[in-house]
Amino acid sequence: MPGTFDDATRLAHQHLDPATAEAWLRLVRPAVALVESTPDDAVVARLGGHPRLPVGTPWPHLGTATPLSYVGELDLAALSGTGHEPGIQLPVVGRLAFFVLDDDGYGFADGSDPDSYRVLHLTEDGSTVVSPAGTYTYAEQSLTAQQVATAPDNFDPALPVALGIDAEADYLAWLNHPAQTPAFSDAFDRLRGPLPRHQVGGWAIAVQGPVELEVARTEVRRRSLGPGAGSPSDAVDQDLPNDENRWVLLFQVDSYDDVLWGDVGTLYWLARTNDLARGALSNTRFVMQCC
Repeated sequence: MPGTFDDATRLAHQHLDPATAEAWLRLVRPAVALVESTPDDAVVARLGGHPRLPVGTPWPHLGTATPLSYVGELDLAALSGTGHEPGIQLPVVGRLAFFVLDDDGYGFADGSDPDSYRVLHLTEDGSTVVSPAGTYTYAEQSLTAQQVATAPDNFDPALPVALGIDAEADYLAWLNHPAQTPAFSDAFDRLRGPLPRHQVGGWAIAVQGPVELEVARTEVRRRSLGPGAGSPSDAVDQDLPNDENRWVLLFQVDSYDDVLWGDVGTLYWLARTNDLARGALSNTRFVMQCC
């Protein structure tokens, strides 16, 4: 079972000195883990199968001809009813349905092309709509919610900054830092719970690098390539969003059952904190990472 904030507190004080432990704990964010449900559980999300769409809802496409594949849905009302805290502001009415372009079962949406993935906020009940030809229908699974605590991975630059380490200037000091020890890393990984790791909110569980930073940099590049924007060569680390406007995890779907995103990868949808605060879910971004 995934760990709570109390578990994270015990972990930090067991492996780190008091000052470092408190600095690490300030980074911890609540999240909701989505785990396979039993008949007695409240179902808060469904993966795979076919979507339930209100009458008249058009199927999401890339351009006019290529339909996107349906990944799953998050029931916002059911999630709110659990009382669990995802650490992000979400509407409490309706459902979020997630779609991606999938050419070969790999989730090959292009993070720089918002037309290749979609999040629909459905506020009305719907009927099951069979996925159109040219899409994948993934294994169906019902998920319930568990409260969890999350923190950035060791390769996230937010971590050494918070711990007062200049990792670029003294990388050896960072490698030898107590937060980098295998004992702490292994204990933190166990805190995340068993696979698969589906999640709402919190720090994304990355495969290849900080997902939040990848989205922010992709967005900077995308803007820099717009009309009249000039060269993107110096744009990678410029104008990254601040805490009031940062990109945060909305929905994370791990590989599960026989559904593999690339080489046992993970799908991530992210949104800006200020958009979530005003209930705007149309400006989401997408990343897929795999081994």
